[in-house]
Amino acid sequence: MPNTDKRMSIVALTWPIFIEVLLRTALNTSDVFMLSSYSDKAVSAIGVVTQISFFLIIISSMVSSGSSILLAQYLGAGNKDKAHQVNVASCVMALFMGAILSLFAYFAAYSLLPLYNLEPEVLHYAHDYLVISGSFTFVVTFGVVFSTILRCHGYSKSPMVINLVAGVINLFGNYIALYQPFGLPVYGVFGVAVATVVSQIVSTLLLFYMLRVCNVALVLKSFRTVPALVYKKIIKIGALNAGEVLSYNMAQITIMYFVISMGTASVAAFTYAQNIARIAFAFSLALGQATQIQVGYYIGKQYIDEIWSKVQWYFAAGFLVTVSLTGIFYLLRYEIVGIFSEDPKVIQLTVALIGASILLEAGRSFNLVFISALKASGDIKFPVKLGVMSMWGFGVGFSYLLGIHWSMGVLGAWIAIAMDEWFRGLIMAKRWRRKIWVKFKL
Repeated sequence: MPNTDKRMSIVALTWPIFIEVLLRTALNTSDVFMLSSYSDKAVSAIGVVTQISFFLIIISSMVSSGSSILLAQYLGAGNKDKAHQVNVASCVMALFMGAILSLFAYFAAYSLLPLYNLEPEVLHYAHDYLVISGSFTFVVTFGVVFSTILRCHGYSKSPMVINLVAGVINLFGNYIALYQPFGLPVYGVFGVAVATVVSQIVSTLLLFYMLRVCNVALVLKSFRTVPALVYKKIIKIGALNAGEVLSYNMAQITIMYFVISMGTASVAAFTYAQNIARIAFAFSLALGQATQIQVGYYIGKQYIDEIWSKVQWYFAAGFLVTVSLTGIFYLLRYEIVGIFSEDPKVIQLTVALIGASILLEAGRSFNLVFISALKASGDIKFPVKLGVMSMWGFGVGFSYLLGIHWSMGVLGAWIAIAMDEWFRGLIMAKRWRRKIWVKFKL
């Protein structure tokens, strides 16, 4: 078996991505955990900013998501020249996209955050964090593109190791910002934001270095020779591919707006539960990303029946692992929540959300695997259209009805998100089984 085929095996692709997802989750959770000892209001602020930051990442991922599908299918078909053109075009587009998003984030801190009607102290923390971290979104944009190129060439270990290094840098920076080592002052949210940015810069530089080490073709000065059609394909596929995730994030921002109206305790509980849930679905998320790369590669090789069967087995594995982890978290719910907060109300709300997460994460595992597989095949429009309808109809609509209108609070919003995941997930699973996606391959 050629070396590329070995690197494209699901195990070789998944386990480094899984470790990387855990590291990223640990990084985000460490921010929340370390800030929880500083202030619950600071945690609430990070919860609000996270929604905006994720929105920026999704927009920037339009480049990487379009590139990922093209790269995987071109490499599977053995078309190295086209693959190199995609590499170069991705970097050029990352430069322009990153600059625009950095400017947007900076001005959003002044114009968008006040619209959330946050408490003054929470608004102050959120403003500081978004101004600093958001202004360096262009660094994240390049980092995502570099990681995508490495993974699509089968080099999944490099991003994993680099994220470990970045995580250590971020933790050390948080420690300096919050715990007064060597008699330093407490820098608070400002210091945590600076630590995050420094770790992102180091990570992106290391990823670029690894592209050279792995001999991935990337001659940036050849950008003038890249056909306009390549850029158009990346934008077309990326815009559709990112549309479903963008809609999801916009819906989550709206749901967060509802949760904010329920009080600071609800926002803190929602934030804690989200960070705990990320650990539960980390395996399915990694498996979905690996599946997307492998599906594109196999379709390029015309291995249609083989990948059709494999994806269904991948889903079963992701479903079992996710449900098992969520069940374990539920059994240890009081011990886990006690690590983050001592506020009785926050603890009570977070514990309830962890219980409902068993239903939510089971449904989410459908989407993480099947939607990734469908998009990799080129079947993108249907997931986007259905996603928009479901996220806003079930997710947002029932968050308002259950959470506010019927006074179920933050638990009602959590249940509404689960309804959205199950509705979309079952339909996507059926679509994959019926092989409708075959006619969309590039």
